[in-house]
Amino acid sequence: MAQDLQKQFIAFDASLPADADAFVRMQHERSLLSVFQSIPFPILRDARIAYLQASKSSDDIIHFLQSYRPNLAIYAGSFNPFHLGHLNIVYKAAAIFEKVIIARGINPEKDTDESIWNAGALDMFETAEFAGLLTQFIDAHAQYGNVTLVKGLRNGDDLDYEVNQLRFMETMYPQLKVVFIQCDKEYEHISSTALRNLERIQPGLSKPFLP
Repeated sequence: MAQDLQKQFIAFDASLPADADAFVRMQHERSLLSVFQSIPFPILRDARIAYLQASKSSDDIIHFLQSYRPNLAIYAGSFNPFHLGHLNIVYKAAAIFEKVIIARGINPEKDTDESIWNAGALDMFETAEFAGLLTQFIDAHAQYGNVTLVKGLRNGDDLDYEVNQLRFMETMYPQLKVVFIQCDKEYEHISSTALRNLERIQPGLSKPFLP
């Protein structure tokens, strides 16, 4: 990955003017997250710092990256399956936050079907799976970034359910920050439960609603 990233960094830096001042260079480094969304930030940061050090870049820029805490959104769910309504929320979150992490919760006691998750359809974003408490997953990422949990909504019933669940999470993790994002009207009828039911009736019926 390091060699591939080095080539991508060279292309990424081609848009940076040679006489750019410190502010422009810092903004350039911040834009790394949108260009390399799919790469976990600690990996991206460390690779970028190594590249800048080898290129004998300004120490100020390197120090900036070493202390930089990006604004991260964690969009978590069972995503069974991940559908167009979910993707609509991801795109909206990406317009607000510097980076979106799509996190699928796993119950290790249940069988897992990779096809219903289909993380490969989300190559432009970072995807992750976690077992256990979501608050633990959030806290791990809060060590290097400012984390906000994103909850997608279709209607008022979703809001009532999500608020009830969040009360438990806030008890375990008082510093939790949450943003609710409403999906577009065209996706209000789509739910993972409904798509699973369609598949039970006839395999392939849910395909038009998947990314």
